[in-house]
Amino acid sequence: MKKPFVFRTHNKARYELFLKKPPKRYQAEGICYDPIEDNPKILVNPNQTEKRVMNTIIHEIAHAFFWDASEGNVAKFANTVARLLYKEGWKKEDKIAHAAKSKKGRKSRGRKKK
Repeated sequence: MKKPFVFRTHNKARYELFLKKPPKRYQAEGICYDPIEDNPKILVNPNQTEKRVMNTIIHEIAHAFFWDASEGNVAKFANTVARLLYKEGWKKEDKIAHAAKSKKGRKSRGRKKK
């Protein structure tokens, strides 16, 4: 499993965010555990569209920071931020294409011949 993204909230709760489908019992694409729990975490289903994954990540991180905010306010916030970022081109990078592109223009770091 890939390393989680780790962050702290303004209340010093330490969260780990995993791109992993939440348990079926939640019937949700993302879940944010209560910040007062030991080792709270966020789970986000990676099997969504790129835009939906971005929206779900923003939504669940908003819950972590603003635990007492209503679901409606968190959803409105996440939808607004995700729409703006996606419109401005903040999309998931194709790692394979990026790796090939960066190798093309890279100069060798080998020793120069005398």
